[in-house]
Amino acid sequence: MELGEKIKVLRKRHGLSQGDLAEQVEINPTHLSRLETGKYQPGIDVLRRLAEALEVSADYLLSEEAEEAAEVRIQNKPLAERIRLIDSLEESDQQALIQVIDSMLTKHRMRELLEAAPAQARS
Repeated sequence: MELGEKIKVLRKRHGLSQGDLAEQVEINPTHLSRLETGKYQPGIDVLRRLAEALEVSADYLLSEEAEEAAEVRIQNKPLAERIRLIDSLEESDQQALIQVIDSMLTKHRMRELLEAAPAQARS
């Protein structure tokens, strides 16, 4: 997969518009659009900021790996160790963990949306 296509796939996976990602990376949305279409290649600094915003390594963005192999960086060391060990569990246990994680993430997202709703109503 080409760099621009990876950026677009990862951006959508994170639920970001081009404008949102461009703002995070501190570039013009038009420049991001041209990066995604392959018309431009990012400089090192922009590549680094894209990798940080999309939670992958710059190496991953530049490699020809499939998108499923995207690296996830977890700052919390105990959590990262436990996630690494999940691969050793039986498939049914892995699926149970996925359901628990999905449930917690949905609850968190709903809380964020509910907290944001009053702020939007005031705007």
